[in-house]
Amino acid sequence: MKLREKIFLFGFCFLFLSSFAVKSQIGIVDRDAKIKPTLVILGTYHMGTPGNNVVNGKVDDVTTPERQKQVVELVEKLKKFKPTKIVVECDLEDDAKTKEIYDKYLSGSYQLSKNETNQIGFRLGKESGLKKVYCVDWSDFWDDPSINYEKYASKDAELDSFLKGVYRNLKKEVEAEHEKLFTLSIIDQLILLNQPDQMEKNHKIYFDLMRIGRGKEYIGANYVSWWYRRNLTILDNIIRITDSPKERILVIYGSGHLKLLTQFAKESGFYEVESPLKYLESKEVKIFISIKKELVWNSKEKVGYCVMRKRIITNVSST
Repeated sequence: MKLREKIFLFGFCFLFLSSFAVKSQIGIVDRDAKIKPTLVILGTYHMGTPGNNVVNGKVDDVTTPERQKQVVELVEKLKKFKPTKIVVECDLEDDAKTKEIYDKYLSGSYQLSKNETNQIGFRLGKESGLKKVYCVDWSDFWDDPSINYEKYASKDAELDSFLKGVYRNLKKEVEAEHEKLFTLSIIDQLILLNQPDQMEKNHKIYFDLMRIGRGKEYIGANYVSWWYRRNLTILDNIIRITDSPKERILVIYGSGHLKLLTQFAKESGFYEVESPLKYLESKEVKIFISIKKELVWNSKEKVGYCVMRKRIITNVSST
C-alpha cells in the first residue's frame, strides 16, 4: 500500500472513531427514528434514606423476611421489561464508587443496604446479567443563597410562618399516608406511587415553595427552577449513556421526580416511554382504585369521604 493511501486510510479511521466518540458522549438518540430506545421510569419511596425528602415520614423496614420476599417478587416482575441498562438515584460523580460496590455484590462479598438503589437496582441488575448500574443524579445547591428558600424564609417572620405551615400540613399528610401505604405489599405500594394522579399531586408542593420571596428576590422560584434543571440534567445524563435504539433503560428514582422526568423524556421525542404499571400488575390494587373512582363519580353524598380515601393512597412523595 502506498504511503498516500495509508495516510488517507488512517485519517478516515481517525475521523470515524472521533465521530463515534462524540456520539457516545452525547448519546445515540434520534427523534425521527422508526425504532427508538425504550424508557421506563419507576418512582419509589426512599427505602433506606427517608431524610432525602422535602418532608419525611416513617419508612418501613425492607429487610424483614416478608418484605425481602416482596422485593424478590418485585424484581421478578421488573425482569419482564428486560432492561439493558439500569439507572439509579446517585450522583454522577459516585458512578465509579457505585460500580465497585456493585462488583462486590456480584462476587458475593457485599451485603445489600436498605436503600432502593441496592434492593431494587442491584438485585435486578444481577438478575438481568448487567455488569453495572448507572448513577445520573445532579443535586448540589444548598451553598447557593439565591435558591436556599429555607434560609431566606427563616429571616422573615411571615415567610417563616408560611413555610412552617406548608411543612406541617405536608408532614401530617405524609405520615398518615405512609401508615396506610405500608400496610400494602411493596409491589402495590409502587403501583400507587406511579399512578398519574399521584405524579400530579406530588409535583404541586413545589409551587407552594415557589412563593417564598420578597420584591425582586424570587428565592422560591429560583429553587423550583433549580428543581427543573436537576431533572433536565438527570435526563441529559440518561441520554448520554444511551448507546443504541435497541436500549431498554429502567430508571429507579424517588417518586417526586416522576412527573418531570416522564414529561421531559416524552417531550424530547428521543424515547418510547412506557409506564412501569405495565410491569407491576396487581388486581387487588386496580380494583381498589376502580371502586374509589366509582364512588367519586356516582355518590355525591360521599364526595368528602371519597376525596379522603383518594388522598390516603395517592399522595406520598419521594424526592
